[in-house]
Amino acid sequence: MINIGPNIRRLRKLNNMNQVEFSSRIGISQGNLSEIEQGNCNPSFDTLLAIKIQFNCNIDDLIIIENDLFKTDSSSVLSEGELSMVSNYRSLDEFDQKEIDEIIKLKIALNKHKIR
Repeated sequence: MINIGPNIRRLRKLNNMNQVEFSSRIGISQGNLSEIEQGNCNPSFDTLLAIKIQFNCNIDDLIIIENDLFKTDSSSVLSEGELSMVSNYRSLDEFDQKEIDEIIKLKIALNKHKIR
């Protein structure tokens, strides 16, 4: 089963966009986007390509195939908390983003030191 709609919805929300804004950026109607997000239809190749170009994402990350031959690697799917963090990070200016990057590096270094 191909599960694209929820992933496209997550990408839209990650970019703090409503359906009208997102659909306009990728060149489809809001109604069509709604149908895709609800899983009632799948996007065309042109729509997937537009998403890839407009949002600089990997099409593979939008498509999840679940059957006996292919299993989803859940480590590549962001949790709601991670999506929120990315969304918040993107709302910061470049200076603040660099500061957050340094804080994260410091926390990682401190945690590695605790483990040893």
